Amino acid sequence: MLAVIPFALAVAVWSSWVGDSAVLKGRALAVTAGLTSDSARIRAINDWVYNNQGFDANDRFFILPVLGPTPVQVLESGGDCSDKSRLVSALLRELGIESGLVMIFPCRDCVPIHTLVEAQYENGRMVVDPIWHIDYPAADEKFLGIRDLAGTSLGREHLAQLQAERGPADKIRSMPDSEATFDFAKPLNWDKNSVTRLTAYGVTLLGYDPAQLFRPYFLEDPKLALTLVLVVIAVMIVAASFALGFVLPAAAARLHVLVGQASSSISSSRST
Repeated sequence: MLAVIPFALAVAVWSSWVGDSAVLKGRALAVTAGLTSDSARIRAINDWVYNNQGFDANDRFFILPVLGPTPVQVLESGGDCSDKSRLVSALLRELGIESGLVMIFPCRDCVPIHTLVEAQYENGRMVVDPIWHIDYPAADEKFLGIRDLAGTSLGREHLAQLQAERGPADKIRSMPDSEATFDFAKPLNWDKNSVTRLTAYGVTLLGYDPAQLFRPYFLEDPKLALTLVLVVIAVMIVAASFALGFVLPAAAARLHVLVGQASSSISSSRST
């Protein structure tokens, strides 16, 4: 019966998440109305999020502060680079466009300094940055993704070009070169601890490149993350109840029989 409580809470949180999803989908469809390509939709979403609300870190949250703001809360109140990137990715997913957050590290062992979004479009992957209002076009109406930008100066060159074009009054004038440098960019810090390293190893064994995986969506939506946690707790309670109620008593009974058989055998051997 204890499992009913977390399961009921999971259903309640999930229902709230479904409501948020409807709000986000409505906004995403309105922003991209009339656009026919994924790249155009991605750019439109990035433009809209940049212009929506302010750029200060969003201090709102759903139940647990550690999970941060929901995408709808960012939509309502704005946020910093990680907040606005969270909203961009959520809006894109409502359009069926695969995407994920990417962290910029200035060196291999450094802490991340910036967050942006990489999304799948019709010709590959492309990077968009909703805090600086920037993407990275290539030739032939294509765009550059993390792999295209890493190990090159293309990001910094494009930044310098935009700073010159937009003039001294534009926000992009204060964007540092380090946030347009993608040499150590990655969706997850797989070297963070033994668990993440083991997970990355398992992903590699399955034939996937961990560096090319999109960041799991539930990590960026507090309501969805909390739903999954509550479901896991409910499943664990059910499993523990089953073990305590059936498996352990059956094992104890079997052990009792084996002990009795062993005692009988010892008594028989002594009598002979």
